[in-house]
Amino acid sequence: MQQPVPPIPPQRSRLFSPRLAAVGLGVLTIFTFLTGCEPPPSPPEDIKPFTNVHLTLRCPDAALAQAITPIVRAWEVRTGADVTLHHQAMIPTDDTDIGIIRTGELGEWGVQKLLTPIPVAFRASDHPIQWFGWISAYSNPLVNWQDQTLAVPLTASGAVLVYRTDAFPDGKVPTTWEDFADIAVFFAQRDKKPSLPPLPADAEDLVDLFCRVASSMDRRALSDVEVAAHAGSDRDALAFQLYLSTGKARVNTFGFQHAAKWLERLRNAQAVADIPPEGTDDPVLALVEQRAVMAVLSLEQLARLVPLARQKNLEVAQFGLANVPGARHYVGAPDKNPPPNYVPYFSGGRVGVVRSRCRYPEAAFDLLADLASPARTAEYVATPGLGAGPVRVAHFDRERLLLWMAYGFDEDRTKTLQDAMRHFVNQTVKNPTYELRIPQRRALIEAAARELRKMGPEQTAEATLERIAAEWNRLLGQS
Repeated sequence: MQQPVPPIPPQRSRLFSPRLAAVGLGVLTIFTFLTGCEPPPSPPEDIKPFTNVHLTLRCPDAALAQAITPIVRAWEVRTGADVTLHHQAMIPTDDTDIGIIRTGELGEWGVQKLLTPIPVAFRASDHPIQWFGWISAYSNPLVNWQDQTLAVPLTASGAVLVYRTDAFPDGKVPTTWEDFADIAVFFAQRDKKPSLPPLPADAEDLVDLFCRVASSMDRRALSDVEVAAHAGSDRDALAFQLYLSTGKARVNTFGFQHAAKWLERLRNAQAVADIPPEGTDDPVLALVEQRAVMAVLSLEQLARLVPLARQKNLEVAQFGLANVPGARHYVGAPDKNPPPNYVPYFSGGRVGVVRSRCRYPEAAFDLLADLASPARTAEYVATPGLGAGPVRVAHFDRERLLLWMAYGFDEDRTKTLQDAMRHFVNQTVKNPTYELRIPQRRALIEAAARELRKMGPEQTAEATLERIAAEWNRLLGQS
Protein backbone atom coordinates (compact mmCIF):
# COMPACT_ATOMS: atom_id res chain seq x y z
CA MET A 1 0.00 0.00 0.00
CA GLN A 2 1.29 3.40 -0.92
CA GLN A 3 2.16 5.51 2.12
CA PRO A 4 0.84 9.04 2.40
CA VAL A 5 3.14 11.57 0.87
CA PRO A 6 4.49 13.81 3.66
CA PRO A 7 4.17 17.54 3.18
CA ILE A 8 7.06 19.21 1.50
CA PRO A 9 8.95 21.18 4.16
CA PRO A 10 9.72 24.78 3.37
CA GLN A 11 13.23 25.17 2.02
CA ARG A 12 15.38 28.21 2.43
CA SER A 13 17.33 29.43 -0.52
CA ARG A 14 20.99 28.61 -0.50
CA LEU A 15 21.60 32.30 -0.97
CA PHE A 16 19.90 33.10 2.33
CA SER A 17 21.01 32.33 5.85
CA PRO A 18 20.56 34.02 9.24
CA ARG A 19 24.24 34.92 9.29
CA LEU A 20 24.04 36.52 5.84
CA ALA A 21 20.89 38.41 6.87
CA ALA A 22 22.67 39.84 9.91
CA VAL A 23 25.59 40.98 7.78
CA GLY A 24 23.24 42.61 5.28
CA LEU A 25 21.35 44.45 8.02
CA GLY A 26 24.62 45.76 9.42
CA VAL A 27 25.71 47.04 6.02
CA LEU A 28 22.33 48.76 5.51
CA THR A 29 22.59 50.44 8.93
CA ILE A 30 26.11 51.75 8.20
CA PHE A 31 24.94 53.00 4.76
CA THR A 32 21.99 54.80 6.30
CA PHE A 33 24.24 56.44 8.90
CA LEU A 34 26.81 57.57 6.33
CA THR A 35 24.27 58.94 3.82
CA GLY A 36 21.99 60.61 6.35
CA CYS A 37 18.93 58.83 4.99
CA GLU A 38 16.21 57.68 7.32
CA PRO A 39 14.67 54.25 6.99
CA PRO A 40 11.35 54.19 5.11
CA PRO A 41 8.39 55.09 7.37
CA SER A 42 5.97 52.41 8.40
CA PRO A 43 2.59 52.49 6.60
CA PRO A 44 0.28 55.10 8.20
CA GLU A 45 -2.73 53.87 10.10
CA ASP A 46 -6.22 54.54 8.66
CA ILE A 47 -6.97 58.10 9.78
CA LYS A 48 -10.63 58.78 10.61
CA PRO A 49 -11.27 62.51 10.83
CA PHE A 50 -14.23 62.51 13.21
CA THR A 51 -13.36 59.87 15.79
CA ASN A 52 -15.21 60.44 19.09
CA VAL A 53 -17.66 62.84 17.41
CA HIS A 54 -21.33 62.18 18.13
CA LEU A 55 -24.16 63.65 16.04
CA THR A 56 -27.94 63.46 16.34
CA LEU A 57 -29.97 63.46 13.13
CA ARG A 58 -33.77 63.72 12.93
CA CYS A 59 -35.86 62.85 9.88
CA PRO A 60 -39.66 62.61 10.29
CA ASP A 61 -40.18 61.10 6.83
CA ALA A 62 -40.12 57.35 7.56
CA ALA A 63 -39.33 56.31 3.97
CA LEU A 64 -36.49 58.81 3.62
CA ALA A 65 -35.12 57.90 7.05
CA GLN A 66 -34.99 54.27 5.97
CA ALA A 67 -33.26 55.20 2.71
CA ILE A 68 -30.54 57.27 4.35
CA THR A 69 -29.81 54.87 7.22
CA PRO A 70 -27.27 52.73 5.30
CA ILE A 71 -25.67 55.90 3.94
CA VAL A 72 -25.26 57.27 7.45
CA ARG A 73 -23.83 53.97 8.71
CA ALA A 74 -21.29 53.85 5.87
CA TRP A 75 -20.29 57.44 6.67
CA GLU A 76 -19.77 56.44 10.31
CA VAL A 77 -17.37 53.66 9.29
CA ARG A 78 -15.43 55.99 7.01
CA THR A 79 -15.13 58.90 9.43
CA GLY A 80 -15.14 57.28 12.87
CA ALA A 81 -18.12 59.35 14.01
CA ASP A 82 -21.24 58.07 15.72
CA VAL A 83 -24.74 59.14 14.59
CA THR A 84 -28.04 58.68 16.39
CA LEU A 85 -30.89 58.71 13.87
CA HIS A 86 -34.40 59.56 15.10
CA HIS A 87 -37.57 59.27 13.01
CA GLN A 88 -39.23 62.33 14.54
CA ALA A 89 -39.34 65.98 13.55
CA MET A 90 -36.87 68.19 15.34
CA ILE A 91 -38.08 70.92 17.70
CA PRO A 92 -36.21 74.04 18.89
CA THR A 93 -35.47 72.63 22.35
CA ASP A 94 -34.15 69.18 21.42
CA ASP A 95 -30.58 67.96 20.88
CA THR A 96 -30.71 67.79 17.07
CA ASP A 97 -27.48 68.50 15.20
CA ILE A 98 -28.80 67.74 11.70
CA GLY A 99 -32.43 68.03 10.71
CA ILE A 100 -34.28 67.01 7.57
CA ILE A 101 -37.26 69.29 7.00
CA ARG A 102 -39.71 70.29 4.29
CA THR A 103 -38.66 73.24 2.14
CA GLY A 104 -41.67 75.18 3.40
CA GLU A 105 -40.47 74.87 7.00
CA LEU A 106 -37.17 76.65 6.40
CA GLY A 107 -38.61 80.07 7.23
CA GLU A 108 -39.77 79.22 10.73
CA TRP A 109 -36.27 77.95 11.57
CA GLY A 110 -34.45 80.72 9.77
CA VAL A 111 -36.39 83.55 11.38
CA GLN A 112 -35.40 82.23 14.82
CA LYS A 113 -31.74 82.04 13.75
CA LEU A 114 -31.54 78.39 14.80
CA LEU A 115 -29.57 77.22 11.74
CA THR A 116 -25.94 77.45 10.69
CA PRO A 117 -25.33 78.82 7.17
CA ILE A 118 -23.93 76.40 4.60
CA PRO A 119 -20.13 76.73 4.19
CA VAL A 120 -19.03 78.88 1.28
CA ALA A 121 -16.82 75.98 0.13
CA PHE A 122 -19.95 74.04 -0.85
CA ARG A 123 -20.40 76.38 -3.82
CA ALA A 124 -16.85 75.88 -5.11
CA SER A 125 -16.63 74.22 -8.52
CA ASP A 126 -14.37 71.46 -7.18
CA HIS A 127 -16.48 70.58 -4.13
CA PRO A 128 -17.82 66.99 -4.22
CA ILE A 129 -21.41 68.15 -3.70
CA GLN A 130 -21.31 69.84 -7.16
CA TRP A 131 -23.56 72.76 -6.28
CA PHE A 132 -23.58 73.92 -9.91
CA GLY A 133 -25.49 70.78 -10.87
CA TRP A 134 -28.68 71.61 -8.96
CA ILE A 135 -31.86 72.66 -10.72
CA SER A 136 -31.91 76.42 -10.24
CA ALA A 137 -34.93 76.51 -7.89
CA TYR A 138 -33.14 74.18 -5.47
CA SER A 139 -29.77 75.92 -5.53
CA ASN A 140 -31.12 79.33 -4.59
CA PRO A 141 -34.64 80.30 -3.42
CA LEU A 142 -35.67 77.06 -1.70
CA VAL A 143 -32.50 76.80 0.41
CA ASN A 144 -32.13 80.51 1.20
CA TRP A 145 -33.63 82.65 3.91
CA GLN A 146 -32.90 86.38 4.21
CA ASP A 147 -29.83 86.26 1.96
CA GLN A 148 -28.30 83.26 3.74
CA THR A 149 -28.05 79.72 2.39
CA LEU A 150 -29.28 77.60 5.28
CA ALA A 151 -30.04 74.23 3.69
CA VAL A 152 -28.86 71.56 1.28
CA PRO A 153 -31.37 69.99 -1.15
CA LEU A 154 -32.05 66.29 -0.72
CA THR A 155 -35.31 65.47 -2.49
CA ALA A 156 -37.87 67.37 -4.55
CA SER A 157 -41.55 66.91 -5.23
CA GLY A 158 -42.92 65.88 -8.60
CA ALA A 159 -46.31 65.36 -10.21
CA VAL A 160 -47.68 63.89 -13.43
CA LEU A 161 -51.08 63.61 -15.09
CA VAL A 162 -52.25 59.99 -15.25
CA TYR A 163 -55.23 59.02 -17.42
CA ARG A 164 -57.07 55.88 -18.41
CA THR A 165 -56.31 55.08 -22.02
CA ASP A 166 -59.80 53.65 -22.58
CA ALA A 167 -61.23 57.11 -21.80
CA PHE A 168 -58.75 58.79 -24.17
CA PRO A 169 -58.42 56.39 -27.12
CA ASP A 170 -57.01 59.14 -29.35
CA GLY A 171 -54.41 60.12 -26.75
CA LYS A 172 -55.59 63.75 -26.71
CA VAL A 173 -55.22 64.57 -23.04
CA PRO A 174 -55.71 68.03 -21.52
CA THR A 175 -52.79 70.45 -21.78
CA THR A 176 -54.50 73.21 -19.77
CA TRP A 177 -56.50 73.22 -16.55
CA GLU A 178 -59.45 74.60 -18.49
CA ASP A 179 -59.36 71.60 -20.83
CA PHE A 180 -59.01 69.37 -17.77
CA ALA A 181 -62.26 70.80 -16.36
CA ASP A 182 -64.07 70.54 -19.71
CA ILE A 183 -63.21 66.86 -20.03
CA ALA A 184 -64.03 66.08 -16.40
CA VAL A 185 -67.44 67.76 -16.67
CA PHE A 186 -68.16 65.96 -19.96
CA PHE A 187 -67.54 62.50 -18.46
CA ALA A 188 -69.45 63.36 -15.28
CA GLN A 189 -72.51 64.45 -17.25
CA ARG A 190 -72.30 61.55 -19.69
CA ASP A 191 -71.82 58.84 -17.07
CA LYS A 192 -73.95 60.46 -14.36
CA LYS A 193 -71.19 60.03 -11.80
CA PRO A 194 -67.96 61.78 -10.74
CA SER A 195 -65.08 61.51 -13.19
CA LEU A 196 -62.35 62.68 -10.81
CA PRO A 197 -61.10 61.35 -7.47
CA PRO A 198 -62.03 63.18 -4.25
CA LEU A 199 -60.19 66.35 -3.34
CA PRO A 200 -57.24 65.69 -1.02
CA ALA A 201 -58.28 65.27 2.60
CA ASP A 202 -54.98 66.71 3.82
CA ALA A 203 -54.99 70.52 4.03
CA GLU A 204 -51.43 70.78 2.73
CA ASP A 205 -52.23 68.67 -0.34
CA LEU A 206 -55.46 70.55 -1.10
CA VAL A 207 -53.80 73.98 -0.96
CA ASP A 208 -50.90 72.59 -2.99
CA LEU A 209 -53.30 71.59 -5.80
CA PHE A 210 -55.08 74.95 -5.67
CA CYS A 211 -51.81 76.90 -5.84
CA ARG A 212 -50.51 74.66 -8.64
CA VAL A 213 -53.55 75.54 -10.74
CA ALA A 214 -53.32 79.24 -9.83
CA SER A 215 -49.59 79.40 -10.65
CA SER A 216 -50.05 79.13 -14.42
CA MET A 217 -53.01 81.54 -14.34
CA ASP A 218 -51.27 84.13 -12.18
CA ARG A 219 -48.57 85.18 -14.66
CA ARG A 220 -47.15 84.63 -18.11
CA ALA A 221 -44.01 82.51 -18.17
CA LEU A 222 -41.04 84.87 -18.58
CA SER A 223 -37.42 84.62 -19.66
CA ASP A 224 -34.40 86.04 -17.80
CA VAL A 225 -34.52 89.33 -19.68
CA GLU A 226 -38.26 89.76 -19.16
CA VAL A 227 -38.00 89.01 -15.44
CA ALA A 228 -35.23 91.58 -15.01
CA ALA A 229 -37.35 94.21 -16.72
CA HIS A 230 -40.43 93.50 -14.61
CA ALA A 231 -38.70 93.03 -11.26
CA GLY A 232 -36.73 96.24 -11.68
CA SER A 233 -39.89 98.35 -11.85
CA ASP A 234 -42.31 96.33 -9.69
CA ARG A 235 -41.33 94.83 -6.36
CA ASP A 236 -44.41 92.60 -6.45
CA ALA A 237 -43.72 91.29 -9.96
CA LEU A 238 -42.66 87.91 -8.53
CA ALA A 239 -45.06 87.85 -5.57
CA PHE A 240 -47.51 84.96 -5.36
CA GLN A 241 -49.57 84.24 -2.22
CA LEU A 242 -48.46 87.43 -0.43
CA TYR A 243 -47.51 90.92 -1.58
CA LEU A 244 -43.80 91.51 -1.02
CA SER A 245 -44.32 95.26 -0.59
CA THR A 246 -46.97 95.09 2.15
CA GLY A 247 -47.01 91.51 3.43
CA LYS A 248 -50.78 91.30 2.85
CA ALA A 249 -52.62 88.39 1.28
CA ARG A 250 -52.60 88.31 -2.50
CA VAL A 251 -55.04 85.40 -2.91
CA ASN A 252 -57.85 87.52 -4.35
CA THR A 253 -56.04 88.42 -7.59
CA PHE A 254 -56.60 87.19 -11.16
CA GLY A 255 -54.78 83.84 -11.02
CA PHE A 256 -56.36 82.73 -7.76
CA GLN A 257 -59.78 83.96 -8.89
CA HIS A 258 -59.65 81.78 -11.99
CA ALA A 259 -58.31 78.82 -10.02
CA ALA A 260 -61.22 79.20 -7.57
CA LYS A 261 -63.75 79.35 -10.42
CA TRP A 262 -62.11 76.25 -11.93
CA LEU A 263 -62.57 74.35 -8.68
CA GLU A 264 -66.09 75.76 -8.20
CA ARG A 265 -67.08 74.51 -11.66
CA LEU A 266 -65.86 71.00 -10.91
CA ARG A 267 -67.73 70.93 -7.60
CA ASN A 268 -70.97 72.32 -9.04
CA ALA A 269 -70.89 69.80 -11.91
CA GLN A 270 -70.27 67.00 -9.39
CA ALA A 271 -67.22 65.96 -11.37
CA VAL A 272 -65.22 65.58 -8.14
CA ALA A 273 -66.13 62.58 -6.02
CA ASP A 274 -66.91 62.84 -2.34
CA ILE A 275 -64.84 60.82 0.08
CA PRO A 276 -67.03 57.78 0.82
CA PRO A 277 -67.94 56.97 4.45
CA GLU A 278 -65.00 55.17 6.02
CA GLY A 279 -63.37 55.46 2.60
CA THR A 280 -60.26 57.10 1.23
CA ASP A 281 -59.32 60.03 -0.96
CA ASP A 282 -56.71 57.84 -2.71
CA PRO A 283 -56.59 58.91 -6.40
CA VAL A 284 -54.55 55.83 -7.35
CA LEU A 285 -57.30 53.53 -6.14
CA ALA A 286 -59.90 55.65 -7.95
CA LEU A 287 -58.01 55.21 -11.24
CA VAL A 288 -57.47 51.48 -10.81
CA GLU A 289 -61.10 50.88 -9.85
CA GLN A 290 -62.22 52.99 -12.84
CA ARG A 291 -63.92 55.56 -10.64
CA ALA A 292 -61.81 58.32 -12.22
CA VAL A 293 -60.79 58.94 -15.83
CA MET A 294 -57.73 60.97 -14.87
CA ALA A 295 -55.89 62.42 -11.89
CA VAL A 296 -52.80 64.45 -11.05
CA LEU A 297 -50.57 62.13 -9.01
CA SER A 298 -47.53 62.93 -6.95
CA LEU A 299 -44.51 60.70 -7.59
CA GLU A 300 -45.15 59.02 -4.25
CA GLN A 301 -48.65 58.12 -5.42
CA LEU A 302 -47.43 57.13 -8.88
CA ALA A 303 -45.08 54.57 -7.32
CA ARG A 304 -48.15 52.63 -6.15
CA LEU A 305 -49.95 52.62 -9.49
CA VAL A 306 -48.25 49.70 -11.25
CA PRO A 307 -48.18 47.35 -8.21
CA LEU A 308 -51.84 48.06 -7.46
CA ALA A 309 -52.84 47.60 -11.12
CA ARG A 310 -51.11 44.23 -11.24
CA GLN A 311 -52.74 43.26 -7.98
CA LYS A 312 -56.09 43.95 -9.66
CA ASN A 313 -54.99 41.98 -12.77
CA LEU A 314 -54.96 45.10 -14.94
CA GLU A 315 -52.57 45.78 -17.79
CA VAL A 316 -50.18 48.67 -17.14
CA ALA A 317 -50.90 49.80 -20.71
CA GLN A 318 -54.34 50.87 -19.51
CA PHE A 319 -52.74 53.96 -17.97
CA GLY A 320 -51.07 56.80 -19.81
CA LEU A 321 -48.79 59.57 -18.52
CA ALA A 322 -48.78 63.23 -19.49
CA ASN A 323 -47.51 66.62 -18.33
CA VAL A 324 -49.13 68.57 -15.53
CA PRO A 325 -51.43 71.06 -17.32
CA GLY A 326 -50.83 74.76 -17.82
CA ALA A 327 -53.45 77.48 -18.36
CA ARG A 328 -55.35 79.06 -21.23
CA HIS A 329 -56.52 82.08 -19.24
CA TYR A 330 -53.66 83.92 -17.56
CA VAL A 331 -52.35 87.39 -16.86
CA GLY A 332 -50.71 88.76 -20.00
CA ALA A 333 -52.39 86.30 -22.36
CA PRO A 334 -53.17 87.53 -25.89
CA ASP A 335 -56.82 88.21 -26.65
CA LYS A 336 -57.08 85.53 -29.33
CA ASN A 337 -55.80 81.96 -29.40
CA PRO A 338 -53.49 82.16 -26.36
CA PRO A 339 -50.89 79.38 -26.28
CA PRO A 340 -50.90 77.15 -23.18
CA ASN A 341 -48.99 78.84 -20.38
CA TYR A 342 -47.12 76.76 -17.80
CA VAL A 343 -45.46 78.26 -14.71
CA PRO A 344 -43.89 75.76 -12.26
CA TYR A 345 -45.00 75.75 -8.64
CA PHE A 346 -42.29 74.45 -6.29
CA SER A 347 -43.33 72.84 -3.04
CA GLY A 348 -42.87 69.83 -0.84
CA GLY A 349 -39.19 68.90 -1.18
CA ARG A 350 -36.88 67.92 1.66
CA VAL A 351 -33.70 69.73 2.68
CA GLY A 352 -30.99 69.10 5.25
CA VAL A 353 -29.97 71.72 7.83
CA VAL A 354 -27.41 72.01 10.62
CA ARG A 355 -28.48 73.52 13.91
CA SER A 356 -26.60 76.52 15.26
CA ARG A 357 -26.17 74.65 18.55
CA CYS A 358 -24.26 71.77 16.88
CA ARG A 359 -20.88 71.22 18.59
CA TYR A 360 -19.34 69.60 15.52
CA PRO A 361 -20.49 71.60 12.48
CA GLU A 362 -17.59 70.40 10.31
CA ALA A 363 -18.64 66.80 10.80
CA ALA A 364 -22.33 67.64 10.38
CA PHE A 365 -21.74 69.38 7.06
CA ASP A 366 -19.51 66.54 5.89
CA LEU A 367 -22.38 64.13 6.47
CA LEU A 368 -24.86 66.46 4.75
CA ALA A 369 -22.54 66.74 1.75
CA ASP A 370 -22.53 62.94 1.52
CA LEU A 371 -26.32 62.72 1.81
CA ALA A 372 -26.77 65.37 -0.91
CA SER A 373 -24.03 64.20 -3.29
CA PRO A 374 -24.83 63.49 -6.96
CA ALA A 375 -24.70 59.74 -6.37
CA ARG A 376 -27.00 59.87 -3.35
CA THR A 377 -29.62 62.15 -4.91
CA ALA A 378 -29.71 59.81 -7.91
CA GLU A 379 -30.39 56.93 -5.50
CA TYR A 380 -33.33 58.84 -4.03
CA VAL A 381 -34.85 59.42 -7.47
CA ALA A 382 -34.44 55.72 -8.26
CA THR A 383 -36.32 54.72 -5.09
CA PRO A 384 -40.03 55.10 -6.02
CA GLY A 385 -41.33 54.80 -2.46
CA LEU A 386 -39.67 58.12 -1.64
CA GLY A 387 -41.57 60.04 -4.31
CA ALA A 388 -38.37 61.98 -4.91
CA GLY A 389 -38.46 64.29 -7.89
CA PRO A 390 -35.43 65.59 -9.76
CA VAL A 391 -33.16 68.03 -7.95
CA ARG A 392 -30.27 67.91 -10.41
CA VAL A 393 -30.16 68.71 -14.12
CA ALA A 394 -28.46 65.35 -14.75
CA HIS A 395 -31.65 63.53 -13.72
CA PHE A 396 -33.15 64.53 -17.08
CA ASP A 397 -30.38 62.96 -19.17
CA ARG A 398 -31.49 60.04 -21.30
CA GLU A 399 -28.40 58.25 -20.04
CA ARG A 400 -30.05 58.40 -16.61
CA LEU A 401 -33.32 56.87 -17.80
CA LEU A 402 -32.59 53.86 -15.60
CA LEU A 403 -33.30 56.05 -12.55
CA TRP A 404 -36.96 56.22 -13.56
CA MET A 405 -37.41 52.56 -14.57
CA ALA A 406 -38.15 51.55 -10.98
CA TYR A 407 -41.69 52.94 -11.33
CA GLY A 408 -42.48 49.80 -13.31
CA PHE A 409 -43.38 51.23 -16.72
CA ASP A 410 -42.06 50.09 -20.09
CA GLU A 411 -39.30 52.08 -21.78
CA ASP A 412 -41.63 54.37 -23.74
CA ARG A 413 -43.72 55.30 -20.72
CA THR A 414 -40.57 55.73 -18.65
CA LYS A 415 -39.29 58.25 -21.20
CA THR A 416 -42.65 60.02 -21.00
CA LEU A 417 -42.29 60.13 -17.20
CA GLN A 418 -38.80 61.60 -17.41
CA ASP A 419 -40.00 64.19 -19.93
CA ALA A 420 -42.95 65.02 -17.67
CA MET A 421 -40.51 65.75 -14.86
CA ARG A 422 -38.48 67.99 -17.15
CA HIS A 423 -41.70 69.86 -17.92
CA PHE A 424 -42.65 69.92 -14.23
CA VAL A 425 -39.62 72.06 -13.29
CA ASN A 426 -39.35 73.81 -16.70
CA GLN A 427 -36.08 75.62 -16.14
CA THR A 428 -36.71 77.97 -19.05
CA VAL A 429 -39.35 79.73 -16.94
CA LYS A 430 -37.60 82.31 -14.76
CA ASN A 431 -40.59 83.51 -12.74
CA PRO A 432 -41.89 80.32 -11.08
CA THR A 433 -43.95 80.35 -7.90
CA TYR A 434 -43.13 78.84 -4.51
CA GLU A 435 -45.00 77.47 -1.54
CA LEU A 436 -45.44 79.56 1.60
CA ARG A 437 -42.29 79.51 3.73
CA ILE A 438 -43.11 81.99 6.48
CA PRO A 439 -43.47 80.94 10.14
CA GLN A 440 -47.30 81.22 9.99
CA ARG A 441 -47.55 78.90 6.98
CA ARG A 442 -49.37 76.04 8.71
CA ALA A 443 -52.10 78.30 10.10
CA LEU A 444 -52.54 79.96 6.70
CA ILE A 445 -52.80 76.61 4.91
CA GLU A 446 -55.38 75.26 7.33
CA ALA A 447 -57.46 78.44 7.02
CA ALA A 448 -57.40 78.27 3.22
CA ALA A 449 -58.28 74.56 3.15
CA ARG A 450 -61.32 75.10 5.39
CA GLU A 451 -62.76 77.66 2.98
CA LEU A 452 -61.85 75.75 -0.20
CA ARG A 453 -63.82 72.73 1.03
CA LYS A 454 -66.96 74.89 1.29
CA MET A 455 -66.71 76.12 -2.28
CA GLY A 456 -69.42 74.94 -4.67
CA PRO A 457 -73.11 74.81 -3.83
CA GLU A 458 -72.39 76.05 -0.30
CA GLN A 459 -70.10 79.01 -1.10
CA THR A 460 -69.12 80.90 -4.25
CA ALA A 461 -65.56 81.29 -5.49
CA GLU A 462 -65.69 85.05 -4.84
CA ALA A 463 -66.85 84.63 -1.25
CA THR A 464 -64.28 81.90 -0.64
CA LEU A 465 -61.34 84.08 -1.68
CA GLU A 466 -62.64 87.06 0.29
CA ARG A 467 -62.84 84.93 3.42
CA ILE A 468 -59.39 83.44 2.87
CA ALA A 469 -57.83 86.87 2.30
CA ALA A 470 -59.49 88.30 5.41
CA GLU A 471 -58.38 85.41 7.62
CA TRP A 472 -54.85 85.46 6.23
CA ASN A 473 -54.51 89.19 6.87
CA ARG A 474 -55.76 88.66 10.42
CA LEU A 475 -53.23 85.87 11.03
CA LEU A 476 -50.47 88.03 9.53
CA GLY A 477 -51.41 91.05 11.64
CA GLN A 478 -52.40 92.96 8.50
CA SER A 479 -56.10 93.50 9.26
